Amino acid sequence: MEDCVPKIEFEMREMVKRHFTVDSLIQYAYLFLMDRLNEQLPFGRLTVLHYRMFGGEGAAVYRAAAAVEFLILATDIFDDLQDQDAPKQAWSEAPLPIALHLAAAFLTLSQQAMMDSEFDSSHVQTTMKMMNLQLLQAANGQMMDLMNAVSDEHSYFQSIKQKSAALIVHACMTGVMLTGRGWHPIVAEYAVEVGMAAQIKNDIRDLLRWDEKNDFLQRKKTLLTLYMLEDAVDQHNWIRDYFEGRLNEADVADKRGLFEEAYEKSGAMLYGLVVMRTHYNRFMELMESVPEVAVHKEMLLSILAKE
Repeated sequence: MEDCVPKIEFEMREMVKRHFTVDSLIQYAYLFLMDRLNEQLPFGRLTVLHYRMFGGEGAAVYRAAAAVEFLILATDIFDDLQDQDAPKQAWSEAPLPIALHLAAAFLTLSQQAMMDSEFDSSHVQTTMKMMNLQLLQAANGQMMDLMNAVSDEHSYFQSIKQKSAALIVHACMTGVMLTGRGWHPIVAEYAVEVGMAAQIKNDIRDLLRWDEKNDFLQRKKTLLTLYMLEDAVDQHNWIRDYFEGRLNEADVADKRGLFEEAYEKSGAMLYGLVVMRTHYNRFMELMESVPEVAVHKEMLLSILAKE
């Protein structure tokens, strides 16, 4: 498949130029857009690839992919501002009212980009309905995250299925549905599986950091922290004490080595890897069961590897 990143970027810049008329709004939009471009627009690329795999032709898909990326950018901004765990992102460095305003503007621009696309109006309507439903799913998952409402493995999986996986479903299904195919349950299911695997992978990585991204320091309940808390006995009781608020961050600031030792001994990482691999294997199984996708699996895996 052709390198579609420059074409998606062009559409995003054109939409900003067309609909944003205030200089400061344009400047901040381009600034925030540059952060997104550094990630090579994986969600937009998923949209283009799925559109091509299911027989879609022509250049109209690039604007649809831009719509997808605007939505992802908006949700990223909201998420980072709410979690306060990405201080180096352009929107985290901008004044809060400006960042919030841009996120809302990008969300609206996503809808407008889709409506401005050159697809059959009925295809656009059904796709936009799907996009909004997935965004509402993500809103539910994000609320669980903000409230730290995860209490066990079941609620953890429910949270990441709604928050993280829904956005990958949205990207893949946009490409499929704009061909006129309608909802594809197997594509949706494999998008959920790979989204859940990706989130668990992120959780494994983040728990080894010792900064604002560390889920333990944030007292965030994930598959791994829940597993560790079950094992926090004897010499590692301080882990439970911190998580339950009896110790503050200053009390554990110098315990990184002890935490890493407890992380390894608890088996949490190994458990996370096993669960992650289970979801990834299910994704592979489902992907290879769809003929249109199986023949392009290397392209799909290449995009997902960088997501």
